[in-house]
Amino acid sequence: MTARQCFQLKNRMLVGNITANFISAVVITNLVGPPNVTVGTTSQLIITQAISTPVLFLLGFIGLVWYELPMRRYIKMCYADGGDPPRASHQVLRRLLNEPFFAVVLDLFIWILAAAFWATYYWQIGAPDHVVKRAFLINLHIGLITIVVAFFLLEHIFQKKLAAFFFPKGRIHEISGTIRVSIRVRLAALLFACNLIPFLATIQVYYGLSAGDEDPAVILNRLGAALVNNSLIFIIVGVWLWVLVGTNLSLPFRAIIRTLSRVREGHFDDRIQVTSNDELGYTGDVINQMTEGLKEREQMRLAMILAREVQQNLLPRQDPQVDGLDIAGTSIYCDETGGDYYDYIRYETGASEGSPLAVVVGDVSGHGVPSALLMATARALLRQRLSLPGDLAEAFSDVNFQLAQDVGASGQFMTLIALAVNPVAGAVVWVRAGHDPAILYDPKANQFERLTGPGVALGVDTGSRYTLQHRSNLVEGSILLVGTDGIWEACNAYGEMFGKERVMALIKRHAGASAGTIRDRLVSALKDFCGSSDVEDDITMVVIKLDRTIASRQ
Repeated sequence: MTARQCFQLKNRMLVGNITANFISAVVITNLVGPPNVTVGTTSQLIITQAISTPVLFLLGFIGLVWYELPMRRYIKMCYADGGDPPRASHQVLRRLLNEPFFAVVLDLFIWILAAAFWATYYWQIGAPDHVVKRAFLINLHIGLITIVVAFFLLEHIFQKKLAAFFFPKGRIHEISGTIRVSIRVRLAALLFACNLIPFLATIQVYYGLSAGDEDPAVILNRLGAALVNNSLIFIIVGVWLWVLVGTNLSLPFRAIIRTLSRVREGHFDDRIQVTSNDELGYTGDVINQMTEGLKEREQMRLAMILAREVQQNLLPRQDPQVDGLDIAGTSIYCDETGGDYYDYIRYETGASEGSPLAVVVGDVSGHGVPSALLMATARALLRQRLSLPGDLAEAFSDVNFQLAQDVGASGQFMTLIALAVNPVAGAVVWVRAGHDPAILYDPKANQFERLTGPGVALGVDTGSRYTLQHRSNLVEGSILLVGTDGIWEACNAYGEMFGKERVMALIKRHAGASAGTIRDRLVSALKDFCGSSDVEDDITMVVIKLDRTIASRQ
C-alpha cells in the first residue's frame, strides 16, 4: 500500500459526505436563492454566513472523523506493516458498515440546526414571518436532499472502493451489530424521499408567493420561475440518485451473473466480491460457498478417479495361464473405489513341488476410500509374506498379526479366503479368514459343496491363528466359485436378493462352458436382476474350472 492509497482509503467516505452536503447546498441556494429581506444590512448577512457555514461544516467534519477513528487507525496500521493486512476488528467492520446511517443522522442534525439558526437569525433582525419560515424550509430542504444523496453515495463508495479491502472474503452479513436494510426498504425510502423533497419545495413556493399584496401577473411570473427552478432540482437530484442506486444494485448483479457463468463453464476458482449487507450480499456469500463446495467435490472426483485407476492397477490385469486349470475373475465396484480384492499369487511352500498358484479373494468392511486403503495394505502384506517360505495358513496368521496392529482400534476388518488347486492330484487346499465359503460344483455327482473352515476376519485379533483345509478327489470339470457377498446379496427394485440358489443354478446350467463364460453369465444375470437399482456393495468373483486338457502357454 502506497501513501496515496492509504490517504484515499482513510478519506473516501469523509470526502463523499462533504461532497453530498456541498453539492446539495449549492444546487438549492443557486436555484432557489436566499430569502428576500429588507431589514438588516448586507454586510451583516455576509458576515453571518461566513461564520455559520464553516462552523456547521466543521461540526460535520469533526463528527465523522471521530466516528472513523478506529477505521483510520486500522488503515494506518496496514500501511505501516506493508504486508497483507490482517482482518480488521469487529469494531472497525461494524462502524464501517454503519457509517452511511451515522452520516445520515449527523447530516440531518446539522441541517436541522442550520434551519433553526437561520430561522432565528431572520426573526431577530425583524424579517417577516414568511421569510423566517422560508429560511427554515430551505435549510431543511437542503438537509433532506443531502441525506438521501449522502446515503447512496457512501454506499457506492463502500462497494466500489472499500469492500474489497475490508472484506476480501465477503461474509459481510456475519458482522453483528450492524443496521441491515433490505432492497425493498431501501427502494421504499428512496421513493418516500423523492416525494417528500418536492412536497417541501411546493411549500417553499407557497410561502414565497403568498406574502404581500402583489399583482397577480407578478405572482404568476414568480410561480413560473419557481416551478422551473424546482423542476431543475428534481431532475438533478433524480438523475444523481438514479445513477447511484442503479450502480449500487447492478454491480452485485453483474458479479453474480459473471461468476455463475464461469461456474457453468467449469471454472470453480472465481469468487464474487461481496459488497453489500443486504440480500444481494448474502446471495453472493451463498454462491461463493456453493462454488467452494463444487470445487472441493470436483477435486475429490478427480482424486477418486485417480484412486480408482491406482486400485484397478492393483488387481490382476489378466487371468493366469495354468496347466490343467481354467481361471477367470473380475471385480465390480459400487463406488469409484472399493474394498473387494482378488489376486493370483505364486507362493513358496519350501517343498520340492515348486510354487503353487494361490487364488485370493477378500472383502473389506464397508466400501469407498477407507476400504480401498485397507485393501491395498492387506494386498501388500500378503504378497510380501507369500514370497517367503510357508503354507497359506502361516501366511494368514502373520498377515493378521500385522494388520490387527494397524487397524484393530479403528473397527475395520477384512475377510479373506485363499485356495490353491493341484490339477494333477485333483486336490484343493484353502484357508478361510471369516470369508464366505467357496462353492464347489461336482458335475459327476451333480452336487454342490461349500468349502468351510475355521478362522476369524483379519485385523480383529492379533493372536488369531489359521488352519489349512484340504479337499481331494476333484473330478474333471469341477468348478470352484470364490466370491464376495455382494453377489448373492445384490437386490432388485423389490428388495429381493439374488441369492446363492440362483448362482448355483447358473453354474449348473453352464457347467460345460469355460470359466470366462460362466463369469460373464453371472455378471450379466446380476445386471439383469438388479435392473435400474443401484448396486450397494462391491461384487468380486473368481471362477476356477478343472480342465486337464488345458496346457499353459507361458
